[in-house]
Amino acid sequence: MSTLKTTQSRQPGTDTVSGTDTAKGNAGDGQLTQATFREAMSRIATAVHVLTTDGAAGRAGATVSAVCSVTDTPPTILVCVNRSSRIHGAIQSNGVFCVNTLSSGHQALSDAFAGRGNLEMDARFKLTTWTPMLSGSPALSPALVSVDCQVETITDIGTHSVILGTVNDIRMDSDEGSLIYVRRGYHGLPG
Repeated sequence: MSTLKTTQSRQPGTDTVSGTDTAKGNAGDGQLTQATFREAMSRIATAVHVLTTDGAAGRAGATVSAVCSVTDTPPTILVCVNRSSRIHGAIQSNGVFCVNTLSSGHQALSDAFAGRGNLEMDARFKLTTWTPMLSGSPALSPALVSVDCQVETITDIGTHSVILGTVNDIRMDSDEGSLIYVRRGYHGLPG
């Protein structure tokens, strides 16, 4: 385990982005900064997913990491989506979405749906094969798992919305290793 060096001139609210000690966060000084929060969250490994939707508002997709199961009775998951993103409005209008969990070989696809490379939405979908799920939302072929959902609720919190979805269908196509994102980089896990 590495330790950070403490500087004598530490000011309340400083963080590792500027090179000062955050081993204990803000040491209770009440000055949590956005940079400190982001640095802390970057240390939490997350699976990488492409969130998709299709319907009257059109087809859209985006790379997301904030996804988790909520309950198995009824099967429900949640996904957090930036309210300024194109997919947010599409999911609101379409009322459906699909979470496609990526394997370690899907880094380029993740980058494309994260907006790196500035590809138009149609060009992003043309990078690989998709098949419609029960809701009509595109499922990646092959994904580790594709979870098709009907929107249950949308709750706005800060810059994002927490979207709860009731699961309609699940498809598991691949046994490859998982793609994870931690410390601002991709890593593959064995299958």
